[in-house]
Amino acid sequence: MDKPIVKNLYEFWTHIGQLTHTLKKTTLYSAVSVPHSDWPNRIFDFEASKLVIDEIRQLSHASQLPGIITTQKPNILNTNPDFDFLSGQRNMAIDLRSLEAKPIVTTTIRQVKTDAESIAFAKTASESFRYYVGDHVISTIVSQSEQIRVFIYTEENESIGCGIVFFDSDNNAGLHMIGTTPNGRGKGIATTMTRYLLQEAKANGSIYCVLHASLMGEPIYKKLGFTAYGEIETYRIRK
Repeated sequence: MDKPIVKNLYEFWTHIGQLTHTLKKTTLYSAVSVPHSDWPNRIFDFEASKLVIDEIRQLSHASQLPGIITTQKPNILNTNPDFDFLSGQRNMAIDLRSLEAKPIVTTTIRQVKTDAESIAFAKTASESFRYYVGDHVISTIVSQSEQIRVFIYTEENESIGCGIVFFDSDNNAGLHMIGTTPNGRGKGIATTMTRYLLQEAKANGSIYCVLHASLMGEPIYKKLGFTAYGEIETYRIRK
């Protein structure tokens, strides 16, 4: 199941790169580098050879590629002194046929459709993940993509949670950027958002729903029925 999980992630970044006209794709690697945003800027889907890694590093040093790179584990970056490990995530999936169709009626979660809501999502995501998400990226996604649906969780007119579902070319649903601001933590918002997005995926006719979980988030997703498979890792290229 690892392959379709990672494929969804790479397609997600590729799609955003195409929408924002910032995708650089060669036979050796893919990269997205959106100005005035930290997300989703990175190198991915690259050929794991020393020659390619050296070329990527040199192009990054010359500011022709981003300084962040994501790949599957195991990989050849963990022993390379030119790369610093940043984080690891578990590849997880759930068969939606085992999930009872049960629409969630809520006034706290709504789909982002306007520029104002895009700004609110970007602010929420930035606070949740502690890197800058440009609202122009979210606005472009909302206005131009039919494959991505963007959601915010609001309480008392304050946006404190976020989440995205992306339907790839195989109609697998990928859950991305599920987060909660410091003001919203401890309320089960991430779980509520995940359940909501799972129903979105099932209603869309997807068979599988996939995501990438932090070590902290993995137990939560397992309780919701997800199974863990392989891992991906993210590194920073040293200057």
